Amino acid sequence: MADSYNPTAIKGDTITWAMNLKGPTGAAYNLTGCTLSMQVRKSYHPSGLIVSYVYYAAPGSTFVGIDGVTGGLSTTPTEGMVFVTIGSVYTKNFSSYTPSFYDMQMEYPNDGGIITILRGVIDTLPDVTENK
Repeated sequence: MADSYNPTAIKGDTITWAMNLKGPTGAAYNLTGCTLSMQVRKSYHPSGLIVSYVYYAAPGSTFVGIDGVTGGLSTTPTEGMVFVTIGSVYTKNFSSYTPSFYDMQMEYPNDGGIITILRGVIDTLPDVTENK
């Protein structure tokens, strides 16, 4: 079962969060070799895609900074940390006062299966200060 997280965002602002994935014993999950995929949509319908991110945690990889304009995913694979940034270029397309829907899936290496690790809605408030 996926965990839920429902952030609130300001339209046109960068959204960031981090999460720590742990196994049943409480130990940090080793993400090496896993592929993380995340999509944000205006609705659950496939035609409502706003942004899509994919990240492969290659062996030996370390955290890579994420651009706040376009966003993306990153990890510290051996520590089980996942970092999410939804870029401002995409959040400007969120509808004010209407939630956007997202989920994040993890694909295990060597065809070990796919699980949804996080899902939720992003409530969006309108921007007051216009920065052009």
